[in-house]
Amino acid sequence: MVKKAVNVFKDALALSDAEREELVRLLTMHRDGCGATPENEQAWAEEIERRVAAMDRGEMELIPAEDVFRRLEERFSK
Repeated sequence: MVKKAVNVFKDALALSDAEREELVRLLTMHRDGCGATPENEQAWAEEIERRVAAMDRGEMELIPAEDVFRRLEERFSK
């Protein structure tokens, strides 16, 4: 197994910086159980586009990060 991992590592070093970053992201998501699949990635990309478009049209309330963190602190510090 170690030999296989070393071979994968050597192959990864041949990738571009962007490709290595994507590989790390995918491996991390898989390790964390996030279910990174092409279908999930596509669904998230579409959801992000939908939310950005709604934001651009003024259809959603934007909340400053300070307020979000304050609310979270209040909610979970009890």
